[in-house]
Amino acid sequence: MFIQYLYPLLITLLLPLLLGCATTTPMSLPAPTTMNSSNSSVLQQQDQRITGLVTKVTGNQMPTVGENDSRNQPQPIQTKVWIFSGQITAQGTRWPREQARQHSNLVGWITTNTNGSFSVGLPPGEYTIFIEDGTDLYLNSFLGNGNYESVEVTEGEITEINIVNTEEATF
Repeated sequence: MFIQYLYPLLITLLLPLLLGCATTTPMSLPAPTTMNSSNSSVLQQQDQRITGLVTKVTGNQMPTVGENDSRNQPQPIQTKVWIFSGQITAQGTRWPREQARQHSNLVGWITTNTNGSFSVGLPPGEYTIFIEDGTDLYLNSFLGNGNYESVEVTEGEITEINIVNTEEATF
């Protein structure tokens, strides 16, 4: 007799809690973004992903003595994040967007939110990540072998990256 009252009570108490948990995204991770693909194929939902923050630093970034730190703080950028499989041969910090669009390793691109955050599920593997800046792609991070820096996406894990455009900063 008691059980027949227990089930409706549990459903009434737990259902809103379960639905609330299912629809919220943890504060530390941005919501997953739909990726546009260069070949219009749709990638399946992936457990592993890259999450990141895109910012820009401008002005004098030289260290100062004392509490009068006048350095400009990094500002978030809303832009496209371009994703290429494998390592890409470096061509300087800028790569013309139209040239990059023709590259055979282009996987696709996503757009950061207004806070500069992005999150995208990808199959395990090595990827090179650029940001779009005007008519070019930008990346100022290089490996010692003549390639741009790449990131490794591991099965079931979240890989966090930060891309900072420093072209208008002095160090």
